[in-house]
Amino acid sequence: MSAASSEHRFVPTPRSSSPAKPAQKKTSPAEHRVQVAAARLRVTLDQRLGRETPAKTKALAKEPI
Repeated sequence: MSAASSEHRFVPTPRSSSPAKPAQKKTSPAEHRVQVAAARLRVTLDQRLGRETPAKTKALAKEPI
């Protein structure tokens, strides 16, 4: 068979009509601390640049490390 045969064509996979929700994964305490620190940096950067920060990020930034 040659590489140009019709068996090697790209066939897209069908997409679901409803978006799939990501599974809630349990994070380790170390990973959570990293996420809180990143959220705090994001809030500070957004304030300095005059951008709006998502409420979810603001709430995460308020959590204790």
